[in-house]
Amino acid sequence: MKKSLAFLYFLFWIILALDCYLMQAGYQENRLFTKTLLVPILLIAIFVETSHTNHKRSKILANLALTFCFLGDFFLLNDSNPNYFIVGLASFLIGHLCFIVFFYRLKQYKPKYSNFLLVTSLGVFSYVALLITILWGSIDAQHLALPVTLYAFVLGLMLLSAIYSIKNRSIKKLATNHFIPGAVFFVISDSLLAINKFLLPIDYAGLAVMITYGLAIFLLSTGIIRFLRK
Repeated sequence: MKKSLAFLYFLFWIILALDCYLMQAGYQENRLFTKTLLVPILLIAIFVETSHTNHKRSKILANLALTFCFLGDFFLLNDSNPNYFIVGLASFLIGHLCFIVFFYRLKQYKPKYSNFLLVTSLGVFSYVALLITILWGSIDAQHLALPVTLYAFVLGLMLLSAIYSIKNRSIKKLATNHFIPGAVFFVISDSLLAINKFLLPIDYAGLAVMITYGLAIFLLSTGIIRFLRK
């Protein structure tokens, strides 16, 4: 690993730790300088490490996905405001759509994998349906049923597309070690956030959300860098 990349990764985890501290200490206003730095550090890492890549369209999709995650981070800093929450949710939704196209380009649908896709889809969307069912009373009362349900569906589709990428033998290791766990951590993070916001307060929920989110974008980004180097 190059020293520049190692430094950027180290900086990412230091800033994530600082962000978690500020959140737990109640310095929410100062998180504008920590939470919103996480994605740009990863974007710089992608730029530095993949200046010469044979996968230019995939690089554009990855950069777009992370950029919209950055916008989501910015707007959700003030998620108590319904308008900011909706814009933040929409930003992450567009980011996930970019990830979906990125993963689809890694492994397009083939009929011989229909059974694998069917079983995986049942598992993923059963979880999505269960989560929405649990949250329905609260999100419906707040007139957020449609955007939250749509977001949950797209998030599930992102996880499904990441899992399906394992069927590309040339990137099976990347899918196993980076893309799939990254997508899983994204689902865990958003699930914890939704349960804490709409259903019941969870002790240290903010901390758990940020750690799992940090793991998600870090694993996805490191996987993207390794793929773009191929």
